Amino acid sequence: MRFFLVLLLSMALVYGASSIPSPIPLPQNIFIDIDAKECDNECAQILLHEEKIFSFLSRYKKATGHDEIERLLEKNQYIFRTGPQSERTMDTLATIKIAVLVPQKVIKKYSVTTVNSIISFLLHKNNYFDLKVFNSDDEKESSILTAVENIKAENYRYVIAPLTQDGAKILVNNSSGLTVYIPTLHKSSINNSEENIFFGGIDYEQQIAKLAEFANDKIAIFNDGTQLGEQLNDMVKTYSPRVVYNKKIDNSKVNFKQLFKGNGTLNNASIYLNTPLVKTSLIASQLRANEVKPHMLLSTQINYNPMLLTLTQYEDRNNMLIANSIQKTSTELEEANGLFGQDIVYDWVNYSTSIGMDYFYSTFFETGSSRLFKEEIMNNQTQYNISIIKPARYEFTKAEN
Repeated sequence: MRFFLVLLLSMALVYGASSIPSPIPLPQNIFIDIDAKECDNECAQILLHEEKIFSFLSRYKKATGHDEIERLLEKNQYIFRTGPQSERTMDTLATIKIAVLVPQKVIKKYSVTTVNSIISFLLHKNNYFDLKVFNSDDEKESSILTAVENIKAENYRYVIAPLTQDGAKILVNNSSGLTVYIPTLHKSSINNSEENIFFGGIDYEQQIAKLAEFANDKIAIFNDGTQLGEQLNDMVKTYSPRVVYNKKIDNSKVNFKQLFKGNGTLNNASIYLNTPLVKTSLIASQLRANEVKPHMLLSTQINYNPMLLTLTQYEDRNNMLIANSIQKTSTELEEANGLFGQDIVYDWVNYSTSIGMDYFYSTFFETGSSRLFKEEIMNNQTQYNISIIKPARYEFTKAEN
């Protein structure tokens, strides 16, 4: 793996991080060689080929007339701090320089998983890289502007910024000199976007339009009262004007039996579940428990989650369809993400972040290199394919229209 990593680690995001270096030297790691047999050049090549880096560091002492092994020894000693440190600076090693702007208190878990998605991609690509996280904490204008000033002051020009609409509006208006990818938003959510800003958010309206092809002319809607839920409601009404039932479930004290028992309006209706996973699962199970027989249950990306298969019985979801914009990518990249305990198979923000890094990599860092993802970026927006899938008994399968 050809990489050089400088970043505020995930733990720093949680506990806070300072840009002032500590005067205490970083600890040095020691890998103990418990194999008495000497490891020569051939042994080293085998260990490197099998990606047994720690075994390589513990067993191989000094390169003898093999430039590539010597380079890899020096590099890995530097990375894992196991031996004499190279005098080469970060700037001479790093061919890729990325800043990540995260409002940790706002996006919470994605402040960590977005960073991990970027690291996973770059490890997979095998390049030296310099990655630094700039935590703005929140999306107040002063916080975003301070982060942007710090990014520019440290000569970072390429930025991944998982922001909400509020933070993105501020960044867009203060992004001169930067090239920015916002994985969390669709371009349509920002009215005055600049040419240097790229967006990776999925297109919920296109997903609703695709789902509408499977609906009948009797429409019911459930939403959770959030901004996204209300937006999805409006989109449903655009493509399905005959809405016979519209219910907001914005608290946990809903009496589902009272809501569904004898509710003939929902029979033979195409029900859009613009609700998050747990509420969607409750609604699906309670519909069947109260003998309501809808024509179809329909949902967008928000419920493309393997936990749906656990939280509901097969009979609850037997007539459910979900719009999905996440496509199959390389197994190696999925495994690289798995090393960090995260997911790009079902989590669309992590998936979008990886697409952004793929675009930056092939467009700005290694120009002309092959892309890992099929999604194109047109007019500064990632273009997703949409498939309609069915949560079957044990897995998600492709639905047929």
